[in-house]
Amino acid sequence: MAENVFEAVKQSVSTREAAAFYGIEVKRNGMACCPFHDDKNPSMKVDQRFHCFGCGEDGDVIDFTAKLFNLSPKEAAEKLAQDFGLIYDSQAPPRRRYVRQKTEAQKFRENRQRCYRVLSDYYYLLKKWEADRSPRTPEEEPHPRFVEAIQKKPYVEYLLDLFLYESEEEQKAWIAEHTAEITHLERRLKIMAENKPTNRERLREITDGIEQGIKELFESEKYMRYLSVMSRFHRYSVNNTMLIYMQKPDATLVAGYNKWKDQFERHVKKGEHGITIIAPTPYKKKIEEQKLDPDTKAPILDKDGKIVTEEKEIEIPMFRPVKVFDVSQTDGKPLPELASSLSGNVPNYEAFMEALRRSAPVPITFEAMAADTDGYFSADHQKIAIRQGMSEVQTVSATVHEIAHSKLHNQKKIQIANDEQYQEIELFDKPGLFSNGRIVRDNLPEGVYCYDLRGSDYDPGEPVCVEEQVVVNHAGSVLLTEPLELAEDGRLMLTEEEGLNFVGGFSTLTQFLQEQRKDRHTEEVEAESISYAVCKYFGIETGENSFGYIASWSQGKELKELRASLETINKTSGTLISDIERHYKEICKERGIDPHAKAEPETAPIEQPTGNLTYYVAECMEFSNLGEYHDNLSLEEAVRIYQEIPAERMNGIKGIGFELKDGSDYEGPFPILTGQTIDLDTIQAIDYYRDNPLVQKAVKELAAAMSEMEVLGADANQQEALFLINDTTYFHIQPCDSGWDYTLYDAASMKELDGGQLDMPELSCMKAVLQICDDNDLDSTSLRRAPLSMVETLQEAAYEQMQAEASQMTASAQLPEAQEQALDEYPMPDEQVSTQDMQEYGYSYDGMLPVTRERALELDAAGLTVYVLHEDNTESMVFDPQEIMDHGGLFGVDHEEWEKSPQFHEKVMERQEHQQEREQAFLSQNRDCFAIYQVSRDDPQNVRFMNLDWLKSHNISIDRSNYDLIYTAPLRESGTVPEQLEKLYQQFNLEKPVDFHSPSMSVSDIVAIRQDGKVSCHYCDSVGFTQIPGFLPENPLKNAEMMLEDDYGMIDGIINNGAKEPTVAELEQQARSGQPISLMELAAATHREEREKKKSVMEQLKGQPKTEHKKTAPKKSAEREI
Repeated sequence: MAENVFEAVKQSVSTREAAAFYGIEVKRNGMACCPFHDDKNPSMKVDQRFHCFGCGEDGDVIDFTAKLFNLSPKEAAEKLAQDFGLIYDSQAPPRRRYVRQKTEAQKFRENRQRCYRVLSDYYYLLKKWEADRSPRTPEEEPHPRFVEAIQKKPYVEYLLDLFLYESEEEQKAWIAEHTAEITHLERRLKIMAENKPTNRERLREITDGIEQGIKELFESEKYMRYLSVMSRFHRYSVNNTMLIYMQKPDATLVAGYNKWKDQFERHVKKGEHGITIIAPTPYKKKIEEQKLDPDTKAPILDKDGKIVTEEKEIEIPMFRPVKVFDVSQTDGKPLPELASSLSGNVPNYEAFMEALRRSAPVPITFEAMAADTDGYFSADHQKIAIRQGMSEVQTVSATVHEIAHSKLHNQKKIQIANDEQYQEIELFDKPGLFSNGRIVRDNLPEGVYCYDLRGSDYDPGEPVCVEEQVVVNHAGSVLLTEPLELAEDGRLMLTEEEGLNFVGGFSTLTQFLQEQRKDRHTEEVEAESISYAVCKYFGIETGENSFGYIASWSQGKELKELRASLETINKTSGTLISDIERHYKEICKERGIDPHAKAEPETAPIEQPTGNLTYYVAECMEFSNLGEYHDNLSLEEAVRIYQEIPAERMNGIKGIGFELKDGSDYEGPFPILTGQTIDLDTIQAIDYYRDNPLVQKAVKELAAAMSEMEVLGADANQQEALFLINDTTYFHIQPCDSGWDYTLYDAASMKELDGGQLDMPELSCMKAVLQICDDNDLDSTSLRRAPLSMVETLQEAAYEQMQAEASQMTASAQLPEAQEQALDEYPMPDEQVSTQDMQEYGYSYDGMLPVTRERALELDAAGLTVYVLHEDNTESMVFDPQEIMDHGGLFGVDHEEWEKSPQFHEKVMERQEHQQEREQAFLSQNRDCFAIYQVSRDDPQNVRFMNLDWLKSHNISIDRSNYDLIYTAPLRESGTVPEQLEKLYQQFNLEKPVDFHSPSMSVSDIVAIRQDGKVSCHYCDSVGFTQIPGFLPENPLKNAEMMLEDDYGMIDGIINNGAKEPTVAELEQQARSGQPISLMELAAATHREEREKKKSVMEQLKGQPKTEHKKTAPKKSAEREI
């Protein structure tokens, strides 16, 4: 029989051959650049297996190919076999799934557990609602969830008591009557996370806060601060401007976390809290729409006269809260400065005024006026007049004020011929007029905007959206005094919450425009606000006394009116700022003015650093009292003395340093040159030295005077380094795509000790080293540089040791050790943690299976429901992967959901890939057990379901190679072999184990029974079982045991020669029986057994290092998306 694909690949192709075949350059020493991370220097050892010292990836040739091409192990093995022309058995049919059968008792237990769990979750939720949602005052209307808690909590308490204390009959009756209610409640609990409100709820809370903020805004000081914020964010909506003002009024430039990182090359500082704003998150939807003729706009008909439809994708506007950060909350690359701020006496005043002229919709003139008038806008003459003789700042402010009037309040005398009646409406909360017919746009006065309504395909008279113009399904036209912002597809969808409302009255367009005209106070507030915001944006400080009447103006106005004014101010300011900026740049270019030039500020002379700096030379830099030591030297003296110290009598590593005398905390000696290396990186890592001109001058001059020395840190690209800590540990660091990657090696054995990643790419190499030392409690004071050439030696030695350990583990895995665990076990979702670990952790519900964080992330991504387990024996459902990252304990999945998942089935079927190991484990057992064999899937002899008589009549012998080992397990009950066979037949037909995913036991199956040390095989015949000899080989280790074992009572498939070390239990038994024992033997046995105990998951969790700054790698790596 041909080999399976895994065996064929592993025996024929090495990882090194596969890497070379797939285009990865492997050096003669077997090192290559790792394709799984940003590897600038070869850090991956490739041979039969592969191991990367940078990111920690490790495995065989199949693992390598699967990772390289993002394939499953099976797909990777098949690709390798195809690429290298290997022959293997590929005729296995697809796997089948089988549904296990449950007893009525089992179904009842599971239903009872489910009901109790759902009711418990609901009860604790009701208690939370009762506490958190109770009315704060007697007049406040109770929250619906508070009312539900008061009404339902006593009944739920009664039901919980029923499941705890009442009889099974009562529980069964209640479950039968309320199954649908429990299902509904369970579904409701799943979608309801009190601490994770939906986007709709969060938006409602945010909107409520905005409205309250608007009501409190119109106080003089608050209003000016708001306008300052608005001027900086003139492209933002009123809602978002208000949110920024409420959370961080000093913000100047905001962006999302990833935008700062990707577009501006800056990162958000640790511990900074984001600013919540509302962002559009539209979703696309496909609809059927009539296909229109591009010329006539009429529907196209097919040959049968029916309207042709086409599928069109439309975008539905949706919004959700997002976090942004101000530039002051970030570090990194400086932002580009587009133009210098205009401040003081308005530099380039003439150019700026020309920009205002070009931005104004009407001409601007200068006239003589009374002292109490700065300017005016004339609607009749369509011009702006500004008072002569004012200061530059006052002139600019007055001009912007009047431009605002000309844009917003340019109310000419309206004369509309044949003015007709329209229905009064509100469209998206904007007042307007409605007509069933089409409105001729050419006859409309300036400042009136017309839109068409489109009807649905089912009812053309029912409006569904607003568009600029509609040809087919026209459902009416509307008139507004403010423009609408249509979506990218040219439409706005009408919804139940926001859309078209008829207010009940009728009006002509002339009457409507007169009613919409704002009062004089409102016009002045809007114009002055726009002037203040625009001048603030350009750095022109204007007077603030003009806002004294803001509070009185805002009194008595509805929220809708206040919001409308804010929207007008916001939109007009943004448009005007953009126009002025554009025109100002054009004018500067025309006149040869540099807009980036900054006026020289009058500043005090820079205070030169006080103090002085001298050099010192030491024969031993570590211990200055060993050998020569000279201080108070000039640079020339220090270089000369350094060169005169002979190498043959050196007591250590000679060097040169500086001694700073300036009265600061950093006063004193500090090394620059040690041996042949000038360590500039270390000096630059200390902010005080980096910013001190004396220190920088000293280092620069020494580097120039001794140019033959190696300078570390002078080249920005020189970032990889190797250090020695306390002469015991090598510390290798190199950059990676997320920051810095480091590995620790034992200096004596060169064994890899630990590694990880520091997610702080903005740090220099030396600062990263110091940060990592601080995070890992390493002695940074003993850091000493080592040659980088040593890195390859360390990696080579660590790889060889890893290979040796892997070989040893493989060899030990082939021996039948740990016999109690060698038979097929229940496939846990995470083999790294057990139910005992979960119980020690503090969680004891037997319907939950524990998983670690990494596995929880995988299962959550696969669609399984993951729970956060708490040490108080409670759990909470995970709604967001970030909850998994934030929790430091255990997680769980429901055992029923796990058993129905594809992942559980895959784990069960993976057993088929380990036929020999499982069979050897069965044969080597010391306890009574059984194994079930079924005809292999390809069934080459067509013997499935055939009895022994049929086999004999066709002269077919029973061959082990035609069978697959399906299932192994211990025998749970006593009895003779025939009795055991009968029990197994019933079990594997009526109550199959949950992890038995094969057909029920039937004719042609073979059951192997190991009982009292003897193995017998039995063929499932038409009636009963028939024993068949020779189906299984004898234990291959048994003959070797007979020759080598020195204790024939230990013939068990394991060679047990050597001194028998007593256990603690055996020694305690001897002591109880009065026999003398050795205290040394007892201590040794205790130490041996304690050492062999596995460290509990609880200990591992409590011993986890803090992960604020690093991700552990290579063996404990954890990705964190930011």
